[in-house]
Amino acid sequence: MVIIVKYGLYHEIEKRKMEFAEPGDTIVLIQNGVFWLLNNEVRKFAPEGVNVCALKDDFLARGYKESDTSEKLISYDEFIEILEKDRKTIG
Repeated sequence: MVIIVKYGLYHEIEKRKMEFAEPGDTIVLIQNGVFWLLNNEVRKFAPEGVNVCALKDDFLARGYKESDTSEKLISYDEFIEILEKDRKTIG
C-alpha cells in the first residue's frame, strides 16, 4: 500500500495514516508533508519495515538540501512508478 502524506508535522490525520502502514508499505511525503523528515519525525509514527520517501522538488522548495535527510528523495516520475506498482493508496 502507498500512503501519501501532504500535511506537516503534528497533523493528527497524517499521524493516523502512518500508523496504518505495515512492513513493505511505502509512505510518500509530498508538499508540506516533507516537514516530517525534520528530526526524523516520520520514523516515530511509521512502523519498522515501512519504506519512506519524499518528493525531492517539494523538499528543496522549502529551503532544505538533499544532505538534510537520510530518507530517499524521489522525482515525480518515481512517484508515479510507486503509484503504478501498488494500486492500494491512502491519501
